[in-house]
Amino acid sequence: MANRCPSKSMLTTGDENMRDYKIQRVYRKGEILYYENTPSLGLYSIRSGTVKIYTRDRTGKEIILKLATAGDMFGYGHFMGEKIHMDSAKAIEDTECDFINATELKLLMEQDSEFAESLFSMMGKELKDSQKKCKDLIRKNVRERLASYFDYMAKNHSEVEDGKIKIRVQLSREEIASIIGTASETAIRFISEFKEMGLIVEEDKFFHILKPEELISIGREQV
Repeated sequence: MANRCPSKSMLTTGDENMRDYKIQRVYRKGEILYYENTPSLGLYSIRSGTVKIYTRDRTGKEIILKLATAGDMFGYGHFMGEKIHMDSAKAIEDTECDFINATELKLLMEQDSEFAESLFSMMGKELKDSQKKCKDLIRKNVRERLASYFDYMAKNHSEVEDGKIKIRVQLSREEIASIIGTASETAIRFISEFKEMGLIVEEDKFFHILKPEELISIGREQV
């Protein structure tokens, strides 16, 4: 096996220098990549599409932990001493992934310190993002969290259509409520408020952002 010296960008974009180690996989919308409590066999890196990372509480209610998109990596459990997945992963639109077997990736990490450093850097970013989400749940009210959600989606899961920012990922009201940590009824109420304020509009089941700057302003933590 030839030695590689991948940079962080290679890890996140599927650079051709990594092609010897990656298996390309395509998942259709609604397809499960893996379930919680099943064996953790390797690492996933998204080329295109969106994957919902989620778990369930004791009542079976779904809790969305993250929406992973192009450049994101997930399935770290095996490299954190966990032999099983601590969450589930589901494609919420057609998704193309690279998969790296845990055994082969472990060899790469042992052979190449720069590769290992890049991987741990990515894992550190994931931890930082998780900590930020926890702080937002504590410090921001539901209205602010919903505004931040739309701002995040506009920046990471959108396209411009007819001069408007179209959120290209379709999520139910229940899924949006899960992401921002509230009841479905509360999420629905504030979505209606944002519509009445002219901040967002819904067309053909897709949300469009009309006033992104106002959403950013609402989403800022109130002191």
